[in-house]
Amino acid sequence: MSEELEQIFVSLVDTSWKRYEENKRNGLMDDLLVGAVIASNVEAGYALIDLESDGVRHYLRFEKLATKERLIFQLRNLTEDLVGAKVLGRHARVVMGYGTMTTNIGKIWKIFKDEVKSSMIDSNEPGVISFDADITAGYVYAQVPLLLEIDQYLDAGYQVNQPLLQSHIDATIHSLRKYLNGRLSMSGGA
Repeated sequence: MSEELEQIFVSLVDTSWKRYEENKRNGLMDDLLVGAVIASNVEAGYALIDLESDGVRHYLRFEKLATKERLIFQLRNLTEDLVGAKVLGRHARVVMGYGTMTTNIGKIWKIFKDEVKSSMIDSNEPGVISFDADITAGYVYAQVPLLLEIDQYLDAGYQVNQPLLQSHIDATIHSLRKYLNGRLSMSGGA
């Protein structure tokens, strides 16, 4: 009987360690995604110029110093709790933005703001491109919210699927750049 009880105890400890590691991994997912985004953008030639985080929401800003192009990323893990992650999968709300410096920032921003006021678009819905500006620095941004599955970028061994992550960033930034440049040319701000 004693040996059987010891085996049960060893089994409980083993299962506890598995659950501990699973909880620990789930808690690290958004931090790992932030690190992967930083590494990916630095490798693509951008410098990290701003990073803010409250532990749940992460805001990153990058600049390609030679061209003054900027990228913004707002990341929020939507499934912080393990049960939600197991049932729904690990999802993050990611807002990606592309920004460019313009000399007519006041005029451009007024045109964009007037357009936004006149439309009934909810810019929080996935895939809806909206505009933002940093009036002081002279940047206008096109940005889009997406809901992404975190596990497609990070495997169980914490390895990043860098080619997939980079292709998703590149495709989104390419589309935002094209959209913003088109809107700027129509507004006389290119």
